[in-house]
Amino acid sequence: MHTFFRLSTSLTSLAFLLPVLNCPHQAFAQDIACAVGAPAGETDDAGNTESNSSDDARTALHRLATGMGVKVAVIDTGVAGHPQIRQLSGGADFVTPETPEPFKDCDAHGTVVAGIIAGSGAGIAPDAEILSIRQSSAHYRSPAPRGKDAPPPAAGDLETLTRAIHNALDEKAKVINISVVSCVEPALAPRVDTRGLKEALGRAEHGGAVVVAAAGNLSNECPAGSTVFPAHFPTVLAVGARADSHTIADYSLPVPEGTALLTAPGSVEHATAPGVRGWSKGKAGERGAVEPFTGTSFAAPVVSGTVALLRQRYPHASPVQIRSMITASAEPHGGAVDPLRAVSFVDDNAAPDTAPLRVSPVESVESAAPDRSSFTVVSVVLAAALAITVGALRRRYQ
Repeated sequence: MHTFFRLSTSLTSLAFLLPVLNCPHQAFAQDIACAVGAPAGETDDAGNTESNSSDDARTALHRLATGMGVKVAVIDTGVAGHPQIRQLSGGADFVTPETPEPFKDCDAHGTVVAGIIAGSGAGIAPDAEILSIRQSSAHYRSPAPRGKDAPPPAAGDLETLTRAIHNALDEKAKVINISVVSCVEPALAPRVDTRGLKEALGRAEHGGAVVVAAAGNLSNECPAGSTVFPAHFPTVLAVGARADSHTIADYSLPVPEGTALLTAPGSVEHATAPGVRGWSKGKAGERGAVEPFTGTSFAAPVVSGTVALLRQRYPHASPVQIRSMITASAEPHGGAVDPLRAVSFVDDNAAPDTAPLRVSPVESVESAAPDRSSFTVVSVVLAAALAITVGALRRRYQ
């Protein structure tokens, strides 16, 4: 089985597509300079952009839960150390396993995701612990020749994604955020061997871990109607992106018919990015250009942070019950997930029997969850065409 990749420098919604399978035992080396964040201005502070009502909502949210004691695995491009991410531990590195660097984020992607979940000044669950599992990178590619017209494959595929889920479970994570996807043509999907991935997701379900994944970004490589792994598995909460409080983003892939629609803001204006100690407004480009952070990648962690709050509040709830609370509390028409509504929502059919734990009120709103209705991001998109015996499959970021 062979995998081929093509780098695109067009500005579009950030997405990471994984091939179904790379050639086994490939070595990957960095051959593209690491991305870094573009600092926000001194007056461009997240705390100054939000209304008193938003502050009140965050204070109310964190009176109910802060994510304390909950470990959230971020299966992504690595999570770099950042002052906003107070509890960070390292898991496996499937990009350079011979010299593991789970805290290196060369793509400026995983660190942004982690900050949305658990950033102390803007995260949904500021007291949650982030477990960084480095599984993908568009900046690390195989030096092995692939032929005249085939760029070398980048790191990350469904096989390493499966192993990353097992690593998250070995490390006792109770929430697993996956902002990477593999898009497959519907006709080919039944012929893809997903037994290992299904086993890993089954282990998560039986072990009490809730899996949240990006729904995918609409593109030529991932057209409407695509089967998206792992988002389209029944035990995974698939999250699309909203452009604003009333509109689903035009790049957000729809979920399969019969699947609960969940959405969250897909843009990040005040992000935690590698190379920036404060807030980042996007990825630094050439000649002072800034590529904003936008995509379903950044909608998924809003839901993962909310799940972490529910995990703290209802420590004995099953994944089925947690998913029911998320879907039952979501806005009925657009699927918008509001953390405060989800954590305070009461539904006899969804809520677990155990009484919620009480959390002492926070003394400061600095570590409260933000109103993310205007977050933004864009990046170099990685697109890959995967040639296998069943046909062409593709890869890139979500």
